Amino acid sequence: MMNEVKNEHEVKSTDSWDEYYPDHVQRTESSLFRKTKHHLVHVLDTPCYICGTKENRESHHKFIEWAFANAVDWDKVKEDHPDFDWSTFKSAEDFVDSEYNALILCSKHHRAPNHGVHHMPYPNWLIQKYVRDDFILTPDQIKK
Repeated sequence: MMNEVKNEHEVKSTDSWDEYYPDHVQRTESSLFRKTKHHLVHVLDTPCYICGTKENRESHHKFIEWAFANAVDWDKVKEDHPDFDWSTFKSAEDFVDSEYNALILCSKHHRAPNHGVHHMPYPNWLIQKYVRDDFILTPDQIKK
């Protein structure tokens, strides 16, 4: 933690968006999702993509969130993701809950305000991986 902000300026932003989710059944963890998370976290011991911690790890849907699976044109996805093993694809779950679509994050970098991918524009979220140790990026880094 840093003691004070030096040569930096604060930018506050409140964003709002309006979008529609397609109809879908209530989300429950699929067996493939549980298998993917178990393999990445407990077998491969994958750390958080942003900070490298191995505490409180969660699996984030990297390219396509489950809630949007019924809105996807899978031909477009196939075109954009040729490295996925499409021979195994029988339903949306096969892609959405696969290791290919999974990113391991700690709970902070997954869901926390000012840090979580679900709360920030992508460039602002990603810089957390590359910011200098001596740079204060968010107010919670300031010692009081």
